[in-house]
Amino acid sequence: MSKNSKIGMIIWGLSLALALVLLFTLQNGMTATFWITFGFVCLAFISSLIFQMKIWKISNSPDEQFIHWPPIIFSSVYMIAQIPIILIFGIGSSAISYKVTIIINAILLVLAWVAVLSSMAGNDHIRNVDSRQKDHHTEL
Repeated sequence: MSKNSKIGMIIWGLSLALALVLLFTLQNGMTATFWITFGFVCLAFISSLIFQMKIWKISNSPDEQFIHWPPIIFSSVYMIAQIPIILIFGIGSSAISYKVTIIINAILLVLAWVAVLSSMAGNDHIRNVDSRQKDHHTEL
């Protein structure tokens, strides 16, 4: 495990701890909104961990990054976006409908997964194009 991946795992763990502490301390009762938010927070952090572990196995140079945004950025932004969601749904868990909670969290989840998977697909395409170009051209 490289130094960057260890630092990433520490940041992931601290972020998860912060999210859970905020969620459990700000809640106004164990409502359906609270449990839906809890489930989506866990899903966000687990999917982020899976993406990060997959991404760390592949070393990406800046030339191989799709629109110069590595997939780990999208995954991290999704984790960070869960903090305001926790604040909103934790404080207003008794007043916010569970349907609104599901819709907002599902939209964020789908957007994050599409962004990460698109970035990973773009990186693979760029890597393939670069390898074909290196095979067909020789430097003088």
